Parts: sequence; structure tokens; C-alpha cells
Amino acid sequence: MSSKVTPLSIILVSSGSKGYRLLFRYPFQAEEQQKLVKRDQSDNPFALQTPEDDAYTSSTSQSSTRQSCIISGELDNVLANILTPSNTDLCDQRFEVTVDDVKFVGHPLLVQDVNAKWRANSSTREGSTINMFNVVFVLQASADWSLVHCYQDLSKRLALALKHEEKRCGYLSHQAVIMVRAEDEVAGQPEDCKESPFHLMLHRSKLTQDLRDVYEGLHTNGIARVYINNWIEVSFCLPHKVHNVSEVITIKHNGIEKSLGAIRPYHAMLLLEDPNTLRASLPRDCSPALHRIIHIATPLKRLQQLSQDADLALSQVFQLVGHLVYWGKATVIYPICGSNVYILSPNAPTSPGTPLDFEFRMKFGESLIKVLSDFSLPLPLSDHRNRLAERERPEGELIRIVMWLLQKRLLIQLHTYVFIITNPTLAKKSSSDDLEREVSTPPSESSPVTRGRATPQGSGSGQGSGLGENLSFDSDEYSVSTGFTSFDSYSMEEGRGHPRRKVLDMLTEHLTKEEKSSVLAIPHANNPEDIKLFARICPYLRGMHHLEEIMYYENVNRSQLYALLEKFRDVLVTCSHQDAASVQYKEFL
Repeated sequence: MSSKVTPLSIILVSSGSKGYRLLFRYPFQAEEQQKLVKRDQSDNPFALQTPEDDAYTSSTSQSSTRQSCIISGELDNVLANILTPSNTDLCDQRFEVTVDDVKFVGHPLLVQDVNAKWRANSSTREGSTINMFNVVFVLQASADWSLVHCYQDLSKRLALALKHEEKRCGYLSHQAVIMVRAEDEVAGQPEDCKESPFHLMLHRSKLTQDLRDVYEGLHTNGIARVYINNWIEVSFCLPHKVHNVSEVITIKHNGIEKSLGAIRPYHAMLLLEDPNTLRASLPRDCSPALHRIIHIATPLKRLQQLSQDADLALSQVFQLVGHLVYWGKATVIYPICGSNVYILSPNAPTSPGTPLDFEFRMKFGESLIKVLSDFSLPLPLSDHRNRLAERERPEGELIRIVMWLLQKRLLIQLHTYVFIITNPTLAKKSSSDDLEREVSTPPSESSPVTRGRATPQGSGSGQGSGLGENLSFDSDEYSVSTGFTSFDSYSMEEGRGHPRRKVLDMLTEHLTKEEKSSVLAIPHANNPEDIKLFARICPYLRGMHHLEEIMYYENVNRSQLYALLEKFRDVLVTCSHQDAASVQYKEFL
């Protein structure tokens, strides 16, 4: 049932006036499962085993036995002492203990004197008090550090909620008494009719039911949501489990966190679930802004336009989108348009008869393998119109197909990145006189170089909520200056009449001496407009910014940028790969 990222067990331990106690453990049927395994292994008395088989079986059996003994109940008293720190200095911080092939992680908390008045009354009534407790998750010893931190964070959330309720109404102490009474009741039963005390606890204790729901939620979909004492909500998302999309690709936790930092205003949000279903699953006290974003979200709109349509600050939109991405409800893409280049993902299943093939056929009425073959080569989306016309399908169908393929991680989008290089042949042609030569346009008053964030002057081309009607196969240009930049820049209007020295200063700031000489040796560098535009984009020529990003930040259209790259092709090299905001691609983050 468990995998490498899901817990083997969840345990609640405490210390107090009655000493160290293991109050609850789930699951609690491991001993029966172990008996079944041993029985299955001994079913065939005539099986012949080689020495190699004996060594492997012995090693595997010892590892399995150790894990089973630890989580099955045979060592409950020992675990109660190990998992409850005797030193109070170890409380309220990350807890981690490794025993053989099992790792125990948690976050122990002190609860003594949180409510002295209640404890004075309850100690007489209940007969015991709790001074410390720990919600422990049992993992495999090989668990990644990021996975360990996630479970320690979940343990801390549960512990803080329990401590709050203990202070408010003595909830933890009351639930502990229920568990102890159930254990004593089972201990008094005859040997032949004993049942697990934990099974009885599940019928009587709300806390044990919550811990069971946490465990099962982590195993089912990686999401846990419980209400401690029907009062405090504890929500948790395990990225390692949530972002295993259709078993096509597994995305690591650190990749998610880094990709959230790479979200930009020119990106778009693609929901991975039906909007109505997603809104219905949100908590009752969810922010209205999140409902608004989900309602108007479309993969055709940039986040900046989404913020304007929703009447929200761009920073708030980033937070909401990042929240949905982290919880596996959405992904970040570049807005779908005709100039986008898509190619088949290397992890896409290409065998017929797969569950994805069946789902696609039910949704679109054709073979998934046939559609995937159309994306075997990196082509602009506009080139797929002809194939769609041959099948007599509307353009809106293409958008829905691309959306579905992106949701399932079957397609990846390629972006063009530009690198500047040194051309020794051109560098030799450049002389010191060329470096001092000025542009032949009439001089005018200099304008200061702008730095920092540029104020948006308007929105890009409008896109409605419809899909088929709003796709522009012809252009994805930005009609106004938008976004922000940390680089020096000149607008084309402000640059008219600047002396060549201003442009050279910009080149000197971002290029090496050899690179600068190579650029100025190109004939098109004598054109004032070309060299000014090149000076504006030279900070982006280190392979860290794709063309769409340059277009957004510098307010240049695609044709203008392509023409400039062609003119300076002797000192530029291009390559294509995924955007850094894509959670599958982490090398360039």
C-alpha cells in the first residue's frame, strides 16, 4: 500500500504523570499481514532455493521483519521511550530518529501548564496529565531530506492545533483518557476474543479518526485535511505525491518551490481540474479572490491581464497562482497562441491501449497516438491548422486538445534562448577609432537611463473567456510596455539623437571587451536604431531569457526581434528548451 513517499505508519506518543505511553498507532494490522506473508512463503514445501536466493531472501526478510516489528506493536513500549524526548530542550523543534531501515520524524511539543486552572480540575477527575506529546510519521530510512522536512512540518501543524485545543478545553488530555480506557478494556478481555485496542479507539476517539484520515489522505492523493476537535482546520499537501501526474513524470518538492519563483507576468495559468469541481472543493473560509481567479482563468490570458480582469494586484495573483500550483490544481504555461512551439514529451506513453489513450478517445473521439504523432517535430501551433482542417474540425478543438495534452504533461513547449559569443575574426576588424565613432544622427538632449521597475501602461491584446474564438494564430505581440526589468534600458523614442558613447556604455556594462568588439565590427552596428535595440537586449543574451520574455520586458514585437537576431547572427547562438517556470525543467532554474 505504501510507496517511497507515503508514511509506513503514524504514531501518537505522550509523557506525563503515567510515564511514557504510545497512545495510538495506525495502521495496526501489520501483524496479521506479516502472518499472511509468512504463510504464502511456506505454501510450496517443494520449492528449490539456490544459495543466492537464500541470501537475498534472508536480507529482504530481515529488513521486512525489522520494519514490521517496529510498526506492528511488538515494540510499543520501546517506541514510547524513543519517540518521547526526555530532554525538554529537544521540544518544539524538528525530531528525527533512524532505527535500522525505518526513520521516525515529528515535532514534539510541551503542554504542561498551558492551562493550569483546567489541569487542576482535570487531574483529579481524569487521574493523569500530559506534559509532552509527539505526532510521529514512520518513513523509510532512505527518505529524501525534502520529504522528511514535509512530514516534520505536518507534525508541527498537528501538534500546534492539538496544543491550542489542549489549552482551550483540555482536548488532548480527554482524548488520551479515552485511548487509555480502551486499552485497559481490551487488556481485561479473554485471550481468545481479544481485539486490537486501536480498533476500539477508532470507534470512540475523534482524534484517532483524524490521525487515520491524515494517513489515508497521504496515501490516496497526498492531501490531508482534518478539523481538530471540529474546530481547527489542518490542511497539508505532500508535493512528492500530488505532482505525480498520471504516472508520466514525478516532480520533486524542491523543483516546485523553485518553479514558483520563476513565475512572471507574461505567464498563464492552466487549471488541471474542472473549474466547478475545484471551486466546490475549496474550504468554506476560502478567499473570494481565489474563487474569482478560478472563475475567469484561461490559458489564453497572461497573469497580468488576469489581474486586471479580476481587479487584483499582480502580487496577489502571483500568490494565488502559486498556491494552486503547489497544491497540484494548476500549472504555469506560456499563453497558448499560434507562434508557440510544442513537441512530444520524452515521457509520453506511445503504446496503444493505455488509460490515457482510452480517456482521450472518449473525450475527443480519435486516437491519442495519432494526435501525438502530429507533435513529433517541433512546429508552431499555427502549422497544425491545416491538419485540423483536413479532419474537418474547428480551431477551438485544437485548443482543447492542446490544453488536455498540457494538463497530462504529454507536450512540452520549446522556447528560444540566445547566447552572445566572441567572433575572433570580427574582433580583429574593430579598431579604437570605431569605438569612439558617434551615430550620425543630430545630437539632442540626453535622457537619463531608467532603472528598476517600469510602470505598466496598459494591457496587452484582449482575450475573452472563450477558447476557439480568441486564439490568434498570427501573433502574440505585446502592444504596450509591460512588466518590470532590472536592466538598464532605452526606449526607442528616448534613444533618438543619443551620442554613440551612451550606447557604448550600455554595451560595456553588459559585455566583455572581446564581445563588444565583435558586435561593433558587424556592419549593422553602424545603424543607430539597430545598435540601440541591440544594446537594450544585450543583458538578456546569456541564455537565461527566452524570446518571449525579451519581447515582454522590452516591448518589442517578434518580427522586430527576429530581424535583429538575423542582422547580428555572426555573434549570436540560439538554442531551444523549456521555460524555467516549467516544473519539469529544473536545470536552468
